[in-house]
Amino acid sequence: MKGLLFVLRAIFGGVFIYSGFVKAVDPWGTAYKIEEYLTAFALNGLLDIFGWLPIVASVFLCCLEFMIGIIMFFGFFRKFSKWISAIIMCFFTILTFIDALTNRVSDCGCFGDAITLTNWQTFWKNIVLDVILLGVFLLDRKVTTVPSKINSKLITSVFSVLVVCFAVYNSVYEPIIDFRPWKVGNQMVPVGEDVKPPISYATYRNNSTGEEKEFNMEELMAEYETNKTFDSVWTFVNSRVENTNEVAADGFSLQALGFDVDNTFDILSDTTSDLYMITTYDIRKASEKGMEEALEFVREAVEEDMARAMIVTASSLDVCVSYQERFDVKDIPFYSSDDKSIKTILRSNPGVIKISKGRVADKWSWRSLPDEDEYFKKK
Repeated sequence: MKGLLFVLRAIFGGVFIYSGFVKAVDPWGTAYKIEEYLTAFALNGLLDIFGWLPIVASVFLCCLEFMIGIIMFFGFFRKFSKWISAIIMCFFTILTFIDALTNRVSDCGCFGDAITLTNWQTFWKNIVLDVILLGVFLLDRKVTTVPSKINSKLITSVFSVLVVCFAVYNSVYEPIIDFRPWKVGNQMVPVGEDVKPPISYATYRNNSTGEEKEFNMEELMAEYETNKTFDSVWTFVNSRVENTNEVAADGFSLQALGFDVDNTFDILSDTTSDLYMITTYDIRKASEKGMEEALEFVREAVEEDMARAMIVTASSLDVCVSYQERFDVKDIPFYSSDDKSIKTILRSNPGVIKISKGRVADKWSWRSLPDEDEYFKKK
């Protein structure tokens, strides 16, 4: 029984430690998920009153989850660890069951961006943890424990301080470990020989049956070669061209401000020069000091590195025009993208990302931008 109790505690605690750690790596990711839940349950009015609520709740939640895992794993404060775990699991089991039924939020974010689960997978994961916790409750009554020689208060205090500092650091700067598509080193678009040619399709209607059929060019040529009466049987309807080259980030698009044309692939696959993008999901909420430093950095890149530069934002045309006039930003073009995609690129508002030959070469929070002279001299 003692061995089984240890295994159950280790599994339950291990899941909580991992879940808390990956959230502490990226507290803003969890904060955005909390915003989604508040909006889904019509509590978004709280965001207007307490703008700081999501990030504070995120840091608290990930640290609490990590520490519950620690005390459960090591068997510290046994009564407290069981009951606080039961309260947490009760709340999240009910929440994820409602979410699975209604699908108000597509992904609960229980493992951050490290592991994505569907709502039903998350619910059943919680059911398994509930069963394991029930086993801990039942076995804990029957197992006589010997007082540990390990100083539980000291170890708990040390881990608490470490995880809080870790989470706060990752919320102020960029996550130390990046689980997102825009990780440094990731190839976002194919370039050169990796670029696939577009595929052309043509739709024809059968003159006898009225059936419409779409052919790619290879199929169409084969029909003409094998069926000499093709022109008399089929009538051309329309054609289309499909670009098979995709951006390695779902839903990301770049449109020049005020236009509806998607320029994403052409911009990111341009190998003539490096691209420096200042990202700000809402330019009204962006740090003014941060924008000044980001603009100074990318202007230096344009001058010293012959690079391209742009500002990518989800702000409206009127807001961007007002910003351009107020801060005299006429030399750097604005491009539009949705706020969720921008938050995925960089958590910092603003931040800077460097794209070189379709690959993420570097990215910075505005607080960690390198010194311009040193950075461009090294290059």
